[in-house]
Amino acid sequence: MPQHRPQRTAAHRTGGSGGRRAADPQARRADRRGQRGEPRTVAVPRTGPAREETGLAHYDGGVFADAIANTIFPLGEDVYLEVEAVTAPAAVRDAGAAWFDRAIADGDRWMFWSLRADTLEEMAAVAQRLGGEVARLPGRIQPDGTQRIITTAPGPGRALDTCWRRGLPNWFYREDPATNPDRGATERGDRGVAVTRLEIGADAGELREHIGAETFERLPLVVVPGRPGVRAVTVRTASGREVTLRRDPADL
Repeated sequence: MPQHRPQRTAAHRTGGSGGRRAADPQARRADRRGQRGEPRTVAVPRTGPAREETGLAHYDGGVFADAIANTIFPLGEDVYLEVEAVTAPAAVRDAGAAWFDRAIADGDRWMFWSLRADTLEEMAAVAQRLGGEVARLPGRIQPDGTQRIITTAPGPGRALDTCWRRGLPNWFYREDPATNPDRGATERGDRGVAVTRLEIGADAGELREHIGAETFERLPLVVVPGRPGVRAVTVRTASGREVTLRRDPADL
C-alpha cells in the first residue's frame, strides 16, 4: 500500500523483493528524502469485489507478461493501489501465474508496499545499504500497448527476503512524475484524495530504521504485531467518505 504499495511489485508485481545498512549516515538520509509510501498490491481472484466493496474510482492498468491483469486505484497525493488477478485459463498458466494462484488460494491478499525515491542517487544509496543494485525490469503492458519499465531497489530479486517478507517496503523511482499511476484518468467511482491510515504488520523499530525516522513519522503508519505485511489501508475520497480496505497479508 504507502508510495505505499500494498498489493503486488505489488507493485513490481509479485516476483518482485534482514538487510545490510550503509555505514555512512548521509547515504542513509539521502535515500529517504522525499519518500512517499504506496500500498501497491492486493492480489485477488477477481477485481470486482474490491471495486464493489470500496466504490473507489479506478482504471484498467493493463497486464503483466504472465497474464496477470492490473487495475489501478488512485488514492491521492501520488499514492495508488494496484489490484491484480490472473486472467489466463488454468490449462495455460505459467509458473508465475501458478505462484500467484497459490498466494490467493484462501482469498484476496495484500502482497507488499513500496516507497518512491526522488532521484537515482537515492536509489543507489538504498541498493548500497540493503545489498544488490538498482534494477530496471519490464513492467505491465498498458491498454495502449506501451510497456512500463520499473526502476527498483534492492534488486534484482532481493526485495522478497530483504523487504516484503518482513513487512518492509522496497523502493522505486519514476523519472517523469507525470507518469505516476495516481494521476491517471478514472472510469468510474469515488476518487481517493488521501491515505489517512496505513496499517502494517512489522517490528516498529526495524521499520523505523529501514525507512528513516523522518519518513516513519510523516506517513500515516499504524504498526501492529503479528504476521508481517500490509493489513489495511484507509482512504479519504473526494466526496468526504473514509474507505478502509482490509485483507490478510499473503504468505510470501
